[in-house]
Amino acid sequence: MFGSNRDKALKRLIEQNNALKQKLKRSEQERKRMAGDIFATATTANEQFNERNQPIVLTSPEGSANAVPIIPQISGAGVIGDILGPEQTARVYNAQQLRDLQNANRRSLEDQFVVGEKFRKNEYARQIAAAKDRQRIATQATLLQQGQLGAQSLAQQALANTGSVLASTPTYQ
Repeated sequence: MFGSNRDKALKRLIEQNNALKQKLKRSEQERKRMAGDIFATATTANEQFNERNQPIVLTSPEGSANAVPIIPQISGAGVIGDILGPEQTARVYNAQQLRDLQNANRRSLEDQFVVGEKFRKNEYARQIAAAKDRQRIATQATLLQQGQLGAQSLAQQALANTGSVLASTPTYQ
């Protein structure tokens, strides 16, 4: 009877293990599919830049020589691109991104410093309060000890005086 229960439990564990393996395989396939979707649609900064900065084309319905150029909507980076060219514009764009990241990092470090300062100040105040508590407890313990020693000394003197009073003979007038 005991062996059959153990066999059943073992079979159940094996089935659960197999189910987990299949679930892991499915999640791994899903992760790979999602990663493929992400990278399939990704474009580089240069690709985006080149899409934005297409050369101006002369078109007209008649295709005449005095056709009006169609000017695409371009950003400030596009205007720089017309002056500098795509390579220099990419460098300017990357340099600006680097400056932006450095500024964001600096602001983050300043925020971390403020939080750290606040933590250190709170920790210092906590340590000072704990030191005050320890000092107060030590002072009270010393006073209590001195009071006990004083009471003990007083009791010893009273006991000695009691013996001398009882040993002396009273004189009445």
